[in-house]
Amino acid sequence: MRKIFYTFICFALLMLLIPGMASARSIFEHQNTIVPAGQTVNDVYVIGGDAEIRGKVTGVLVVVNGDLHLGSTADINSVVVVIGGLVKQDPGAVLGDDVYNISLDSATQNSLMIGGGLALGLWVLQLAGSLLMVLIPVLIMLLGKQKTAGFTDRYQLNLGRLLYIGFFSSLIIAAISTLLLVTVIGIPILILILLAVIVSLAMGMTVISCRIGEMFHEPAQRSDWMKVLLGAAIITAFLNIPIVGWIVLLLILLISLGICTQWITSKRKKKSKTSIKE
Repeated sequence: MRKIFYTFICFALLMLLIPGMASARSIFEHQNTIVPAGQTVNDVYVIGGDAEIRGKVTGVLVVVNGDLHLGSTADINSVVVVIGGLVKQDPGAVLGDDVYNISLDSATQNSLMIGGGLALGLWVLQLAGSLLMVLIPVLIMLLGKQKTAGFTDRYQLNLGRLLYIGFFSSLIIAAISTLLLVTVIGIPILILILLAVIVSLAMGMTVISCRIGEMFHEPAQRSDWMKVLLGAAIITAFLNIPIVGWIVLLLILLISLGICTQWITSKRKKKSKTSIKE
C-alpha cells in the first residue's frame, strides 16, 4: 500500500509537468504493453505493468510501477517518465528530450514522507497562524467590551505618525534586547519584553482591524466585533501573500508599537498631572 501511495504522489506531480493532451491514438494500459516495430502512437501510459517499445512514440511515454524496455528500433520523440521501475535501452534506440526514472526504494519513500510531512506541517502552521490572526483581535474585542472599544476609538490611523513612533520604539527595544542578551540575568527580562511586544501586536491588530472594518459601511449597524472580524480577515489575506505578507506584518508591528507607545505615554502624562494637582 505504501508503494502504491508514493507511486500515485510521484505520478500526480510529474503529470503536471507533461505538456499537451493525449490524442485518440494514445495508449492507456494497466497491464504489460508492447508497441511493435513499425507502429506509431502519440502517447503511452502504462500503470501497473511493463512496457516494451519497439515502434515510434511521438508524445509522452509514462510507465508507473513497471519496467520499460526500449528495443533497438524504438524511436521516442518526447519525455520518458518511469516511476517505480527500471529502464533498459537496447543499442540503436532513439530517445528525444528527457528521461525521468524515479525508483521507489526505501530511501525515496522516506524522502517523500519527510518532505510531505514538512510541507503538511508548514501548511498546518500557516493555517493555525491565520486563524489566530483573526480570532485573537475578535476575542480581545469581545472580552474587553467597553474598555477595548474605548481603546480602539481613541486612535485614528495616522499612519505617518504611528510608523514614526513605532520605528523608534522598535530601535529602543532592539538596543535593550541586545544589552540583555549579553548577561544571563537579563534573559528573563528579555522574555518579558517579547511578551510585551506580542501583546502590543495583538492590541494594535485589534485597532487596525476595527479601522479597516469601519471602511465598509454596510450594514450600517455593524457591531464592533464584526468590524474587527472583517478587518482581521482582510489583513490575514494579505499576510498569506508571499513577500507582501512579510511587509504587511512589519508595518502592522510598527503601527502596533506606535499605538501602544502613545497609550503608555498618555497614561504617564495623566498620572503626572494627577500627582501635581494633589
